[in-house]
Amino acid sequence: MAAPNDSVKVCNLSLSLLRHSEKMTSIETPESDLEFLGSEWYDLIREALLRSHPWNFARKRKMIPLDSADPVFGDLNKYVLPNDYLGYVFIGEDPETDYETDFLIEGEHVLISYDDAASLPMCYIQNIDEVSKFDPIFTNLLVGELALVFGSSIVGYDKSLKKITAFRDRWEAKARAKNGQENPAIVRYKSLIISARNNIQGGTQTDGQHLL
Repeated sequence: MAAPNDSVKVCNLSLSLLRHSEKMTSIETPESDLEFLGSEWYDLIREALLRSHPWNFARKRKMIPLDSADPVFGDLNKYVLPNDYLGYVFIGEDPETDYETDFLIEGEHVLISYDDAASLPMCYIQNIDEVSKFDPIFTNLLVGELALVFGSSIVGYDKSLKKITAFRDRWEAKARAKNGQENPAIVRYKSLIISARNNIQGGTQTDGQHLL
């Protein structure tokens, strides 16, 4: 069977996982209760999954512009996040040699000390909605997440949710493992002398998304 190439097919795979006989025809112009369910949940679950991890297939690099308005207080520069931004990956032209950590993301802006430069290089997770561009492992994870939501909403399907949860968890592990293989973490070593000056322990450290 060919990989799904639109949102309706992804939703219907979720229904197949639930062994539900009724199918959706459209979630853009829903008519049935089932289609309204897909219309309400599909994009929300898709965006949440994209935001949950720095997926390789959803990464995008862009120079984001400086906002002419200064922050209400403080001396940081304020840069405008892209309209399709869902999550941060790294800031700087080269994540290996020019990795920036001293910044804040507030609302629709990045606040950082960047010498009033007109633009800021950024890699981020984009709000990608073209199903044909999804990693197939991510698609299986999306199918599992939707099945959990649909199963909770369709009367009589509660008993199957444990199996669906196991399916979802298995594909989440596969997706994260493959993502890591194709984009391994960069290990950075902080000198003991510099670490001591900053009152932090030397050695390998992490900020939660990157190894520092």
